[in-house]
Parts: sequence; structure tokens; C-alpha cells
Amino acid sequence: MAKRSYATVGFVALIVGLSMWAAGCADRLEPSHPKTYLEIDQVKEWSESHASPYSIPERSMRAYAYAASKMSQEGCTLGWPTLAALGSVFSNHGFTHGSEIGENGVSTVPLRDLDLVKLNPVADTDQGRIDGNPEHDIPVGPFQIMPSRWEQFEKAVEPGTTANPDSIDDSALTVAHQLCIGGDLNGSEGWDTAIKNIDADPEFVKKVHAKAKEYSCLLYTSPSPRD
Repeated sequence: MAKRSYATVGFVALIVGLSMWAAGCADRLEPSHPKTYLEIDQVKEWSESHASPYSIPERSMRAYAYAASKMSQEGCTLGWPTLAALGSVFSNHGFTHGSEIGENGVSTVPLRDLDLVKLNPVADTDQGRIDGNPEHDIPVGPFQIMPSRWEQFEKAVEPGTTANPDSIDDSALTVAHQLCIGGDLNGSEGWDTAIKNIDADPEFVKKVHAKAKEYSCLLYTSPSPRD
């Protein structure tokens, strides 16, 4: 992929709606995402220097950071820690059940109907076109997106291509749009509503909340750069 120059827009402090739990840690403040980039490969330098302190695979961090940056351009306050928290809860950032995320962003093993999050059986809506199951809809990809939601929100990072649910780039951007559809995530109510639009189960929301808080708070207890 040919690299192009990117516009410098400064660093943006992003907010997730997390309660103020831990003393000395403003856990609703999210780390700054990289400057606004035109292409996902241009996020690589940022993700390479930021992934390790959070124990997030670099290729997954690249997808989260790009999607957060993209949504910022569209006026939605969504930080990468929220996307990373979802990626962690759903599929350990795509590294589960023998799968890894390749340099092209696609999982090496199709991730289908994982047991990390339990869902009730859902009637088929896609005739197996997306999930390969003609009898029931099952969640797909690193973010375990249901076929009906994929068809509604799917976004491809590469212009002019078909979005791939097994791509962490496309699935992160798709989930980012789904999160932002109800409005800004700036504030606890907006954040909670957005997460419940993904899965309203209280235990799921609690897990995502805890992980997003962990990623957000680590910034303020770590000597690593905050840009």
C-alpha cells in the first residue's frame, strides 16, 4: 500500500464513560490516539510504540487506533481503549482458538461463535452468507459481530473493497460506527448506552468497563509517552 502524507491535527484527549472508581486514576480519560491518518498502515509507527505497555498485539492495536482516529474525524468521541476492551473480551484481540492476526489484519483462523461471550440462539438472517451457518446466525470475527449487525454497519478500511468480518481492521471500524450511531460516547450514560447496543448483558458491560478502565488508567501510571 502506498503511503500518503497525513494532516496534522494535534493530539485529541478522548473520553469513555467510565465511573470514577480508582483513587489517583481519572478512568474516564482515555489515552490520546495518533494523529489523523489517511491510511491504516500510517498508524503502524504509533501502534508499535504503544502496544507493548498494554500487552496488546501491535497489529490489533493498529486497528483500534485507526478506527478511533477515523471516528474522531467524524465527530464521535471514541477512544481506542473502548475498542481494545471489546476486542479483548470478545476474542483476546483475535488471538484465540488457535488464531492470530496476520499482517494483513485477517485472522488466521475464522472466528465463529466463540465461547468467550455466551449468546442465545438467533434465527438465521443471512442464509449462511456471512457466518457460514444456514440454520442460525452466529457471531463472527474478532469482534464477534452478528450477521444482521454486520450487514447494517459494515465498513471497509480499504476504499472500494468489500468489508471482511474476519479482518480486525474492518471489524474494528464497523464496531466503531455501531458504537457511535447513538451519539457521542462522552459521558457515562452515552458510553453505557453504546456498549449495551453491542450487548446489553450486565456481565458483558461490566467486563468491557473493567478492561477499558484498565487500559485508560495504565496511561496515567506508566512513564511511557502519552501522545
